[in-house]
Amino acid sequence: MTDHLNTENSTDVPTDSVSRRNLLLGMGAVAGAAAGAGLLTSETFAASSSLARTTLPAFHPHPEVLAAQIPGLTYLTIDAQQFWPSTATQRVYQDTTGSQPNPNDRLWAGLPLPVGSVIYQISVGYQTQPIIEISRRKITQPNPATAPIQVYQKSLPLSPGGPTSSTVNLTGTGAEAPVLIEADSSYTISAFCTAGSSIFNVQIGYVPPTQSFVPFTGTPRVFDSRLAANGPKFTINDERTIDLGIAGARTAIINLTVTETGAGGGFVAVFPANIPYPGNSSINWTAADQNVANGVITSVDATGKIKVRANNATHIVIDRIGFMI
Repeated sequence: MTDHLNTENSTDVPTDSVSRRNLLLGMGAVAGAAAGAGLLTSETFAASSSLARTTLPAFHPHPEVLAAQIPGLTYLTIDAQQFWPSTATQRVYQDTTGSQPNPNDRLWAGLPLPVGSVIYQISVGYQTQPIIEISRRKITQPNPATAPIQVYQKSLPLSPGGPTSSTVNLTGTGAEAPVLIEADSSYTISAFCTAGSSIFNVQIGYVPPTQSFVPFTGTPRVFDSRLAANGPKFTINDERTIDLGIAGARTAIINLTVTETGAGGGFVAVFPANIPYPGNSSINWTAADQNVANGVITSVDATGKIKVRANNATHIVIDRIGFMI
């Protein structure tokens, strides 16, 4: 097994001269400020999150064996190669044991989460017993400049003589509060490693920021099958791809109209262009020659396209209202 020794340095990071008392005061101050800003908890998650499709299970703040991912969270994984030491000492990297400092020290990696994200879960692959920390640095530094403030710290369980993994689920109070990614700061995740401690990787589970609504300001009508350029009329199980002209958006808000509908009733489904028909229905009619309109919120593919599928003959009209980014 080959050791890869790296001598690159990382500057302006916390040092061991930060006292335990100051660490706890800093954690308490940040936790209190975050609570005042309305951090999400397991109880408020379903009501507050834009991804509220499920309710988070009860949290346990203590480390446990590697837990399953929580539905509704987004996940970021950071590999051992991305962790670097905080001083001029060398890092030791091994393919089979990950990264560790030489001698005892911290390893640091950037935490590139969108502003407004809230961290609820931290899973770590490691060896021996590292201490996991999250630190925050204000973008506008005071004079004189200060080191980043630790906003979270947890000593992981001792590994049973080899590689292991464990998960910490963050509850809503004290030192175990969810970590809010604030707009005026940058964030790092670090691991304090004693002899034999090493990091393989870290997985962060978080709620991304609420999507922002952007009203559509151009010509609203994007599709009308009554026009020669968009026709002909939809037939049974006819499916077409429509470009909404909103590349990069996550979600589209449209007004969907069916007209000159076929006898016996039917429906039209709207869904992202990059998936097969998922079995949904976005608008329904019950008789021939009806005119029915409905507001629809739908995901789009990366290029801003949707698919429209009719299970009976009808004309379809689509007007853009806005989109989410």
